[in-house]
Amino acid sequence: MLLAVLALVSTGQTFDCRVTSVHDGDTMRCADGTRVRLQGIDANELDGSCHTTYAQLSASAARDHLSGLALGKPAQCLSTGKSYRRVTAWCAVARPNGSAIDLSCAQVAAGRQ
Repeated sequence: MLLAVLALVSTGQTFDCRVTSVHDGDTMRCADGTRVRLQGIDANELDGSCHTTYAQLSASAARDHLSGLALGKPAQCLSTGKSYRRVTAWCAVARPNGSAIDLSCAQVAAGRQ
């Protein structure tokens, strides 16, 4: 099913994603099975195999922050391509006041890239 979903999302296309899980600070899964890697984010790996010099906090802190922002919420995403069987995208979730928060920008602003 994942390959079928990847084939349906083309670069430049917007798509809806109900976030059902967050793998780490830059990857989440949608209810339809699509795995999304946030554009512009390179979070530390949970297994400790790779640490970026830019991410200030741990991999688990980055994951927890992204979970707090997106888990269980609908996101509107714009596909930018594909990476390791994931759709890369800019994604935003709505705030209670009706404005939107860009998840990539929020991760960077929080120092959890």
